[in-house]
Amino acid sequence: MHGSDYFTYLPDSGLCEALGCTALSTGHTRIEAGAIYPPMRHPDDHHFVWEKGRTLQAYQFALISEGAGRMQSAPWPEEVHPIEAGDVILLFPGVWHRFSPHPETGWVESWIECRGAAFDRVMDLGLVSPERPVWHGGAEAEAVFAQIGALARQDALRHQPTLSALSLQLLAQLCQSLEPTEQGQVRMVERARRILMEKSGEPPSLEAVARDLGVSYSTLRRLFRQHAGMSLKQYQTDVRIRRACELLRNSDKSVKAIAAYLGYNSAFHFSSQFRKATGLAPSEWREKNRIALV
Repeated sequence: MHGSDYFTYLPDSGLCEALGCTALSTGHTRIEAGAIYPPMRHPDDHHFVWEKGRTLQAYQFALISEGAGRMQSAPWPEEVHPIEAGDVILLFPGVWHRFSPHPETGWVESWIECRGAAFDRVMDLGLVSPERPVWHGGAEAEAVFAQIGALARQDALRHQPTLSALSLQLLAQLCQSLEPTEQGQVRMVERARRILMEKSGEPPSLEAVARDLGVSYSTLRRLFRQHAGMSLKQYQTDVRIRRACELLRNSDKSVKAIAAYLGYNSAFHFSSQFRKATGLAPSEWREKNRIALV
């Protein structure tokens, strides 16, 4: 993508909201090899340093058209995603992330930030997920970003509805990049996630989850690891530990009562698994993190 650096921020729009997507900001910048990243020129809620990362309150597509770099994000912040020319990063509202070009290459990035019901719905269907933050958009994505750049440099506010529609075009490209079979598999994995999250207080057997989804346990286990990057059992454990943390922080339930609520056979088993996941016994974690009840 060619053109000088620019960035612009846009207000909410009733028309764009009716279209299902509102473009909120867009920009383009070249980061030379060895340059400080990110440049100190954005509002505080968008700027970040590598050590702390950042959390946005909207979705954002970021195309890397030249150069290479790396990216990390929740829910698996330890995983490093390599970024190459032609890749598109999709950032999610409320999800921690950080990324940067390699110092020896720099990169050229273009982005558009947006929010809307269309994105929320596609996420609910499991077609996009924070667990899969990078996809190779290639020439098709570059062509859309070329249109975005041309309109934004001309008059971003006037063209806000069209910029919003172009965001939806990027979303459609991402969804179409999934094979039909893969789309069905992704939806199945997301349904399994939802079941385990909704029933954290009465955790079903994993075999029962598979039956509810109409597949064998071995098939669900294989697809879950393939698309979620972790085992089905580990995900169920993580959900239960996160729920335990909420209860320890926000309630006065005893450790024994929390263990029973989450379906553990004993408080000892719960405490052992909790310590393994957090490094602290439940009572120690509560002491460090609990919110004082009024």
